[in-house]
Amino acid sequence: MEKETNQQNISSREQWILANSGTGITTELWKAIRSFIKVASLAVAAFSASFHVMPDHSYRIFPKERLSFAYTVIASSDVDRLIDRYNEAAGMERTLIRQEYIYQRLDELGIIVSKEQDGE
Repeated sequence: MEKETNQQNISSREQWILANSGTGITTELWKAIRSFIKVASLAVAAFSASFHVMPDHSYRIFPKERLSFAYTVIASSDVDRLIDRYNEAAGMERTLIRQEYIYQRLDELGIIVSKEQDGE
């Protein structure tokens, strides 16, 4: 009776060892992967909050005035909307739009040009 109990204990211990072999390595690997994902996510968020990216214009990257997620990726449609907004504005509104950081940067980069500068 005692031999059977010992054999059962040994076989159950062997099964437990086989079932849990390598668990420590996998757990450490998953911890490392999770840590990498967290760090990568923070890096992407920090980059997104700090820079404007223009994929339609040979991937130009330039810094933002302040940390925000506004205009992180500037597509051609965003530039068109800014131009339409400027064209529909009158007087003081146009002056305010010209003072916006994004307008000034796009003007500096030559992406948008006002007609007054063209001499028209």
